[in-house]
Amino acid sequence: MSTKVPGQAQVVIIGGGIVGCSVAYHLTKLGWSDVLVLERKELGSGTTWAAAGLLAQLRQNQEMTNLAKYTVDLYEGLEAETGVATGFRRNGAVAVCQTEDRRKELLRAAAMARAFNVEMHEISTKEAGDLVPGMNTKDLVAAFYLPYDGVTNPIETTRALAKGAKMGGAKILENVCVTGIQTKDGAVCGVSTDQGDIACEYVVNCAGMWGLQVGQWVNVSVPLHAAEHMHAVTMPIEGLKKHFPTVRDFDGETYFKSEAEGILFGGFEAVSKPWGMKGIPEKFMYTELQEDWDQFQPFMDCALKRFPGMESAQIRHLSVVPESFTPDTAFMVGEAPGVKNFFVGCGMNSVGIQSAGGVGRALSHWIVDGRPEEQLWPVDIRRYFPWQRNARYLHDRIVEAVGVLYHHHYPNRQLTSARPVICSPIHDRLAANGAAFSMTAGWERADWFAPQGVEPVHKYSWQKPNWFEYQGQEHMAIREGVGLYDLTSMGKLLVRGRDAEKYLQKMCSNDVAVPVGKVVYTPVLNERGGFETDVTVTRFSEDSFLIVTAAATLIRDYDYFNRRILADANVTIADVTHGYAMLALMGPKSRELLQILTNADLSNDAFPYGTAREIDVAYARPWALRMSYVGELGWELYIPAMFTLPVFDAIFEQGKQFGMRLVGMQAVNSLRLETGYRHWESDITPDETPYEAGLGFGVKLDKGDFIGRDALVKQKEEGIKRKLVMFTLDNPDIMLYGSEPMYRNSVWMDNLRSGAYGFKVGSAVAMGYVKDGQPITEKWILDGKYELEVQGKMIPAKVHIRSPYDPKNERTKM
Repeated sequence: MSTKVPGQAQVVIIGGGIVGCSVAYHLTKLGWSDVLVLERKELGSGTTWAAAGLLAQLRQNQEMTNLAKYTVDLYEGLEAETGVATGFRRNGAVAVCQTEDRRKELLRAAAMARAFNVEMHEISTKEAGDLVPGMNTKDLVAAFYLPYDGVTNPIETTRALAKGAKMGGAKILENVCVTGIQTKDGAVCGVSTDQGDIACEYVVNCAGMWGLQVGQWVNVSVPLHAAEHMHAVTMPIEGLKKHFPTVRDFDGETYFKSEAEGILFGGFEAVSKPWGMKGIPEKFMYTELQEDWDQFQPFMDCALKRFPGMESAQIRHLSVVPESFTPDTAFMVGEAPGVKNFFVGCGMNSVGIQSAGGVGRALSHWIVDGRPEEQLWPVDIRRYFPWQRNARYLHDRIVEAVGVLYHHHYPNRQLTSARPVICSPIHDRLAANGAAFSMTAGWERADWFAPQGVEPVHKYSWQKPNWFEYQGQEHMAIREGVGLYDLTSMGKLLVRGRDAEKYLQKMCSNDVAVPVGKVVYTPVLNERGGFETDVTVTRFSEDSFLIVTAAATLIRDYDYFNRRILADANVTIADVTHGYAMLALMGPKSRELLQILTNADLSNDAFPYGTAREIDVAYARPWALRMSYVGELGWELYIPAMFTLPVFDAIFEQGKQFGMRLVGMQAVNSLRLETGYRHWESDITPDETPYEAGLGFGVKLDKGDFIGRDALVKQKEEGIKRKLVMFTLDNPDIMLYGSEPMYRNSVWMDNLRSGAYGFKVGSAVAMGYVKDGQPITEKWILDGKYELEVQGKMIPAKVHIRSPYDPKNERTKM
């Protein structure tokens, strides 16, 4: 390796683990050769070297699966390309189930796998035993086989990627420690090292456990924390195949891999041991931690149960190394918010080897093309907030987060650690009335309300969960009476300045040049016409507008808007999320209830749909927006935070005479789905346009230029080849949660984007895209026969081009 530090490079990659080397490799494949990798010690000496080297293709969503699939395919050809033996082998994998609930989960996973073109199918326990001689199958309920999963040698694969990068012109320097990052005008412009400064255009943070510190140099939140991660290797065990499929016993928290005629085994314990609270030693290199056999005991217990031959096997080595995990156990990819040309690829959560190829490719395209090849929101660095770098929060969350990888992945499963972080002003009122809370973006939100005598605790299921009945009552209260829910967590951005209207007209596809006191729903698009977000824009005055967006996407949306303010524009954007609470009063009786508390005229003529006005409510003056995300008459009240409690108390007291119910997020979701309202991330993404999503009413092509307009004009002329539709079922007992494969005339169309139970229509409801190779028509859609695959069974479904409930959206305008 070269040791002379150059004075400049186009791209500097911090970290020479497998991800950093993959980024360099892929940048050279795209024709960029002025690429420099800086490694503080030796390549792969941080955590890469100690990985088990398992290669699983199926992940929790299509985006991460695509990255993993590409990785396996890449590694298969690396040795031939570079001459470096990687130890790659497609030995397959067997996932075993000790419980029927685990089988249900894996049946869903197998259906997803087929949709993602990953082979996975259920096999008998006898077949599992034949594939893995020596494995005990007597206690198993089921097993699943993935024949094309594999294994690789982590350090040799890293060296192969490094050699491939050098073959493409990249430079890789070991024993060079980066000490800082330089910025100018909001963009990176260089790095400082212990051997001199290097000017550059791009910096990529692939520093693994050190990634949080690297982010802090440019004030970017890269929330990760190390935990002790361990596996053991046995001496040879008689009767084992030399190479058998990897075994994953999720219920036992343990995986098993063939290793030199013995077994390598480890896992993901429910209660992990955080590490590095006092920092990472400067000499850290190929470092192992002190053995902890008590911590390892759950894996040993599972090993003795699953492989009886382990009883007499000798443990050759117990490896204990630190590895970084993130609060939601998904890694971080992309351009960081707030700093141009600073990219992140770290926090790999023990899937770094199996995802590094895809991550390297995604980051390289993002750098070279200015965007990723496909939307990557599930792993986007912009999903994290600045507060999430808090050391105590990370420590407490990582205790739980490690085990999440092998938990049951029930719908709506909540993490319980490091809570609460953010509470609305009425949190205690909601708790006193039986709220069971869920958490989004750090906010505690009422998920559902338990009646008196019922404990507000989530009990998860693949069927109807324990809150199903109470969710239904809340749902029907809004459909037939009145309900109140708290959405203080919604992101709120105040856009001000004499150029604010002109700027927003460029950013939004709908016309926001409206009179003061009007609310506009609008898509916000990329150049391809796809949704970067969708928001409501309320005109407060001639030069001020309020943007309301989802809680989880606030950082992403703020960054997207802020980056596109022209240097000479008189526009500012301020995050005022925590300055306002938001209470939504919804349902056919909402006008009657709210009218008691205000002297404003709430009639349709005086206060039509889409109107915003400051009104008196109790002793406060909130902004009242005549909008709805649940498909009924109602108002969203944006209340200065310090006034919230009295306003809530007044509504709650007067609501008693109308039978008003407090409503949680589970009901809000089922209400919005039943009435056909889309949700960014699931139903609409950067890869779908408003015309495809049935939201063309939010596009005004004749208002002038806006981002994405050219793409939409072209699509409108050519016709759409896919369309978001809805489904209901004849069987009222089947639940849909999203991700179920959807078939038209036995041909896979897509996986459902979202699903919930429609209590008013009496069945599960869901959304998904149908597609064809040529422009599609409503007739083509309606002529098809549709089925949904639910836990291995094909279920007939009825298609709806518009929502099954109030398809003309008339009830919001009553």
